[in-house]
Amino acid sequence: MTVPTIEISSSSALVCSVVMMLGATALAALLPRVDPLGRATLMIPALDFLIVGMLRFATGESASIFASIAVLPTVWIASGPGRRHVAFACLGVAAGLMLPFVLGSTLQDNPNEIARGFFSAGAFGLAALVVNNLARMARERVADISAREELTRLELTQASVVQQALLPKGRTEVRGYAFAGACLPSRAIGGDFFDWYDIDGGAAFTVGDVMGKGVGAGIIAATVRAVVRSARGHDDLAVAASRASESLVSDLGDTSSFATLFHARLNETTGTVRYLDAGHGLTLHVHADGTWDRLSSQNMPVGMWSDEQWATTQLTLAPGDTLVSCSDGVLDLYDGRIESLRHIAALVVTATDAADAVARISARAEQGEANEDDVTVLVLRRMCDQDEAQGPS
Repeated sequence: MTVPTIEISSSSALVCSVVMMLGATALAALLPRVDPLGRATLMIPALDFLIVGMLRFATGESASIFASIAVLPTVWIASGPGRRHVAFACLGVAAGLMLPFVLGSTLQDNPNEIARGFFSAGAFGLAALVVNNLARMARERVADISAREELTRLELTQASVVQQALLPKGRTEVRGYAFAGACLPSRAIGGDFFDWYDIDGGAAFTVGDVMGKGVGAGIIAATVRAVVRSARGHDDLAVAASRASESLVSDLGDTSSFATLFHARLNETTGTVRYLDAGHGLTLHVHADGTWDRLSSQNMPVGMWSDEQWATTQLTLAPGDTLVSCSDGVLDLYDGRIESLRHIAALVVTATDAADAVARISARAEQGEANEDDVTVLVLRRMCDQDEAQGPS
């Protein structure tokens, strides 16, 4: 029985090798399920070496044709960790080359087979050594990259903790009013921030949204927050905006960054809120009766020019009124349009207090998929007389 260019010397050995190939293929598909740790993975290339030996025995004078197939299991085994896998590969090659003699072949059948065997064994052994070295270098490279990624992840986690720690958490000393806020960055570090702190006769509060996302925006947000706070001793709101803008233009001019800002001061006695809106435009005055007004912006964002003339405005919070300021990421929780502010106003109207309003907005941000933009909201509510009698919430 012959096939063109290939002499079949043992039909039974050929059939056996084909059956072994099918079995090895099935085993390769099954092993990952029954052996997820890969302890028995070497069984597959070991079978491949036996298949090579069987094919060599079954094809007589053409045995050397199938020797090249041994390169596949050789590479598979040699890519494992440690020099022992080079030895395993060499043993497999030797087994594949010697199996025809074990099964009955003689040197009379193919007198050049010994010389070919030694040459093939040497070539495959050298290939196994090269593959083993390349695999080791690749593993070391992957391990180094993984270590760097883990270090970066830890640094980002720590930076996120620090950024969240900078946000106000305690109550102010202002009686009859309640503050609440939340900042949910789209990444580990965000470019939004909110702040409030006590001043003589009331409290100051700020919401900022820096252009961009991530670590760079977070650093700039922390800078703007610190600069705005540095002006707490000045009654003029323009001082805070001027300092923030000057900082971005002069110190961080190469970053071409800017930030929208809503900065205000509350007089706890009269309920008057003086505010400066620098390109923000996402602040609502929600009245106790459920009606609401959007506070328009009359200034450019901070960081555009250092010599901006800042315009300020004021309003009065009556008992039961609420002031809510958010970043544009809150709009994305709806349809992304400015008209979405009506949904925010509706949430505020039905909320029991400032903290409840913030909790409802935060819940909407957390219930969906990952947000593409930072979500920040600050709520200030002037409590009604009966709430004041019970103390601040």
